[in-house]
Amino acid sequence: MVKVGLIGCGFMGTVHATCYRYLENVKVVGVSDLRKEYAKKAADITKSEIFSDPMELIQCKEVEVIDICLPTYLHKKFILACCDAKKNVFCEKPLTLNEQDAEEIVMGIKESKVKFMIGMVLRFWPEYMEFKKIVDSGKFGKLKVLQCTRLSTPPLYGWDNWYLDPIRSGGAALDLHIHDVDFIYYLFGKPESVYSTGRHNSKNGLEHICSIYKYKDRIVNAEAGWDLSKSFGFMQEIRGVFEDGTVLIYNSKNQPLTVFQEENSELVKINKKEMDSLNSGGNISDILGYYNEIKYWVDCLQDNRKPERVTIEDAKTSLEIVLAEIKSAKNEQEIVL
Repeated sequence: MVKVGLIGCGFMGTVHATCYRYLENVKVVGVSDLRKEYAKKAADITKSEIFSDPMELIQCKEVEVIDICLPTYLHKKFILACCDAKKNVFCEKPLTLNEQDAEEIVMGIKESKVKFMIGMVLRFWPEYMEFKKIVDSGKFGKLKVLQCTRLSTPPLYGWDNWYLDPIRSGGAALDLHIHDVDFIYYLFGKPESVYSTGRHNSKNGLEHICSIYKYKDRIVNAEAGWDLSKSFGFMQEIRGVFEDGTVLIYNSKNQPLTVFQEENSELVKINKKEMDSLNSGGNISDILGYYNEIKYWVDCLQDNRKPERVTIEDAKTSLEIVLAEIKSAKNEQEIVL
């Protein structure tokens, strides 16, 4: 039985709490959030105790795993507290806000020898998992062109409007765009360089970004922004063109994962676990990707093995790429990685 303490019960904390409900041999022992009504909602979902002090939850002897769903600027503090308490840690992305803090976290994880995983959910999203399988199979030849897109209305659902404070969230690039950056890195490794352009808001920081990633023999670019009108909602898209001309595309609004070949098109078959949709005030209602990643994490703990699909080094590298993009967009120059 894996015994979990959940810290942060907002949109993402509610998603995680719901996912734990579907898993066997997992018990959420306690939850913590400074907003009592959010803590109560998560406690009701998981049938767990409410801890008013998150540090008390970390120190709780019954708890062996801490799941951190807090604003990004708080990640380092709570990850290192878990390391000191010798508690395994699952933390929502991104790892942190800057490279210095990332180095401190990596050192803390290594010295404490706790198991650690960052929630890079696209590596577990059904359509993106199938996309990678098809790319890796080589059945259509090399993937020559890749376009990733992630667009959203402003994330106004966060506590104290923290998403729109670049000092606490890193802005749209670090909080939203990092999903696609990590998936590009997952597919191809680290690019040679990046060139980015962005739209800045004097109050909310970088809220729209477009980037080109330099790889040998392929074109890779990505766009992300959370500055769209309220009626737009949320959309994620990935489109690839292979060397034989085959197109592989998925759009969360209107296009199931589909292969377009010379003479015909075909939907890619994806076996999905039936789960209830979630209305927790965020921009995602389909939580299967989150379920897949948390199940993988729990399976690793139960088997006493370190997570291999997302390592601390992966999380650090994805952070470094995005930080380079932010610098590129600011200075209007290519950044060599």
